[in-house]
Formats: sequence, C-alpha cells, structure tokens
Amino acid sequence: MNERQLGRLAAAGLAELRFDAPMAEYCTLRAGGKVAALIEVANLEELRRVLALLAEEEIKFLIVGRGSNLLVVDSGYSGAIIRLKGEFNTIALQECNEIATIIKVGAGCALGKLVSWCSGQGLAGLEFLVGIPGSVGGAVRMNAGAWGQEIGARLEAIELIDRQGKLRQIPFSGLRLSYRTLDLAEGRIDNTIITAALFSLKTDREEDIRSRCAAYLERRKGKQPAGVASAGSFFKNPPDDFAGRLIEVAGLKGTSCGAAMISPVHGNFLVNTGGASATDILTLMEQVQAAVFAQFAIKLEPEVRIIQENDSP
Repeated sequence: MNERQLGRLAAAGLAELRFDAPMAEYCTLRAGGKVAALIEVANLEELRRVLALLAEEEIKFLIVGRGSNLLVVDSGYSGAIIRLKGEFNTIALQECNEIATIIKVGAGCALGKLVSWCSGQGLAGLEFLVGIPGSVGGAVRMNAGAWGQEIGARLEAIELIDRQGKLRQIPFSGLRLSYRTLDLAEGRIDNTIITAALFSLKTDREEDIRSRCAAYLERRKGKQPAGVASAGSFFKNPPDDFAGRLIEVAGLKGTSCGAAMISPVHGNFLVNTGGASATDILTLMEQVQAAVFAQFAIKLEPEVRIIQENDSP
C-alpha cells in the first residue's frame, strides 16, 4: 500500500482502523506478520463504504473471521484486512413452523456464542460446533465440521455482498458444498463476502442440547491439546483417512521447528509453544507434508488459510 492509499484510509473517518497491525494478536496461532491496514466494520453501510474506497484506491483486501484458521506469512501483507463486528455479531429468529425454525446469524458471530444461544432457545443441530473458536462466516466459507458433521448441512441460505456493494441471498439449492469448501452453484464465491447465514434447526429440550454439548467438549478435552496456541486441525483429512493418524504413524508427534511443534497429544495439531514465527510453522508444515508423502504417497493439504502478499478475494 502506497502513501496516497494510506492517507486516503486515514482520512476516511473509519471508526476502527489500525495500520501495521501485527496479525499474531488476531489469530489463535499467535504468530504471523503485519498487515498494512486492519479495518473493523460494524454494519452493512460501513462495509459498503469501505469496499467502495478500497476499489477506488485499488487497494487489495481480504476478509477474515476470528483468526482461528489463519496465518499471515512473516513478511506480511501490504493490503487491507477487514473484520466484521457490531451488527454482524447478531442472532435473530426468522421463521418458526412445524418443520423447522430458521435463524439468521451475522458472519462475525462467534461459534461459541451461536451454540450457547441455540441451547438457550431449545434449538438443536449445531451442538457439534461447540469448542470451535471461529466465526460463523469463516465456518460457513470453509464448511467447517467436527465429529462427522458439517455446518453446510444446517444451512437454509447465505447472504453475501459483492465488491460493488450489491447484497444477495443465496438459497441452499444455490450452494455447492464439499469437504471444507463452499462455493456457489453459479461459480466461485471468492469475489464475494459472506455477511450472514440462515440455519434451519429443530426444537429440542434445552437440557438435552446442553448435555450433547458437554459430551462433545469432553471428547475434545481428551483428544486435543489445551492451554497452548493452535489453529485447531491444521491439515485437511485425505479421502478415507485421517491426517492425525498418518502423522502419528509417520512418527511425527512431538516434532518441532523453532517454537512450533506437532502436538504430542494429537498429530493434526500444530501448536505454538511460545514465540513461534510463521516461518517456523510453515517449515514444520512442509516437513510433515514431505514425511507423510514419502511414507504414504499422500499430500496433506493445510486447512489453515495462509495469507501471502499476492492474495486477494
């Protein structure tokens, strides 16, 4: 980003704007380089205004959620990062009938908040998301899942805005879902921003929903590392297998590079033991990929979104 572009952003009167923002402060891996500008927007009109300014100044940008599946390379990103907050954190009932209850959830809403709200309302179907630290928008964009379930299966529709500020609602029939991926039936979703998701849920007793949430949390406690920075599952599972199993069989649990380490608790958790750089993490990632490929002829793909200089929506 050049001086003129930085000056235009500074003069735009944006409520939440930070220059040279260290993304280690905004992602759960607690590692990564700086971005030229971090912009947090609180409502749709503010988002439209930001998109118009970025387009006018030809500033590249990316949308991120709560940073639970994110790593910016140490050399940083010279564009803008946009985070959704304020009105994008809301949850509202849309429709209730004998078949299902439809709720609308802002893309910036934390998954933990959504699961807790649904439990209190007696709405079942999203319990498997408990313990995942991401946002609704990020989870929908990557069709997040756990325990054999995926968030895409609960969708009624999504709302998205394009780079020209046009808002659209896409019904479930207009979505193309696959493992850790969501696209539009009409083509790629890359040049749009998810602003909200509508979910179709069933009613159930609050105590039964909370019981299932507690059971999922207990399973996580027994199988996943706690008290250490991570991005959750680092690699996508290959077809008919599990990345964690392959990594464990390859003898890689406990392997480290700098302050980055493959967790001794779970092979698919790459953790920051304190002060790891993005380079440490990416080097260890490549070592794991090479070792697993050498032994099993399987190339593990990262589930974590790695942001580099040439990235754009």
